[in-house]
Amino acid sequence: MLRNDLYTVDSINENHPDFRVSVRLNGQHAIFKGHFPGHPVLPGVCMLEIIRELMEDRLNQKLRISKGPLIKFLAMIVPEKNASFEVDLRYEIKEGSVYASGRIFHETTTFMKYNLQLIPEPV
Repeated sequence: MLRNDLYTVDSINENHPDFRVSVRLNGQHAIFKGHFPGHPVLPGVCMLEIIRELMEDRLNQKLRISKGPLIKFLAMIVPEKNASFEVDLRYEIKEGSVYASGRIFHETTTFMKYNLQLIPEPV
């Protein structure tokens, strides 16, 4: 889990089935030392993990990403410049799967757009 280590949640604005989460990065996290030395950026897989963790918290169940029909990285999140950003999430539950879509952005910059299918994590 990356929450409370790589990032913290500043606020959640709920409007079922949509919600917006304000996230703050820990720019001193060890991941930035390796990705990339001297030019830290948030790895795309960490953006996906943040989305997954936010959906888990929202639905109070363990999930895993099953499919990603749309995962589009549009700009890099540089922790020195983008210490905080927003995650828009819209979801619907259908036939045991969670279909989530939205974007990660700050002001006028969109870092990522996505459509994901998440399924319950096997026990």
